[in-house]
Amino acid sequence: MSVRVLPLLVLPAARATPWTAFLAAAGVGLTIVAVPAALRVELTAEDLVGLLRAAAVCGALGLAFVLDDPAARTIATVPTPRPLRYAARAGVILPAAAAWWALVLTITGAGDVLPLGGVTVEAAALGGVALAAGAVRLRSGDSGGIVAAPAVLVLVVAASRIPPKLALFVPPGDERWAAAHDRWAVLLAAAVVVSVWAAAEPVRQGPQW
Repeated sequence: MSVRVLPLLVLPAARATPWTAFLAAAGVGLTIVAVPAALRVELTAEDLVGLLRAAAVCGALGLAFVLDDPAARTIATVPTPRPLRYAARAGVILPAAAAWWALVLTITGAGDVLPLGGVTVEAAALGGVALAAGAVRLRSGDSGGIVAAPAVLVLVVAASRIPPKLALFVPPGDERWAAAHDRWAVLLAAAVVVSVWAAAEPVRQGPQW
């Protein structure tokens, strides 16, 4: 099947996407940053980056479930291959997630005190890990979110306990900031590679005679 049909799959993919978990998690993330902004609380750069990281974790937890498809068992033999189905789903999910993150940054006014590229790479890497873990799980199961959501939380806990020289979560202005975000970028690239691999049709063994 040609990739030219991909735009035709976007609308059906949008209808099939389980938005509830993403919208709920995104709403919590927005609340985390909106309440201090509404109350005009004076935040330090370190406080602000902490709020953004908490919002990013919420967004990633929401993304953990967006590849799930209750009809997966019934579409195993449809002519649309898995890579195109996942690409169509990504064409819906990624713009929505990007718009949500842009809203988070706008609400906080983080651009005035933080390098937005760094915190955005962190958020993208967390979301990428969620999607990659979900896609891997879906190669052998019906629900990716039950694995992807805990994987995000494990990553966050592990990242907070990494030795200082290899730290991922560093305060703004720290001399390790650039190196830490290089590592986040590597993690994001690895998540993309795993997602591409997981999107391939699994090889199924035929009957043994």
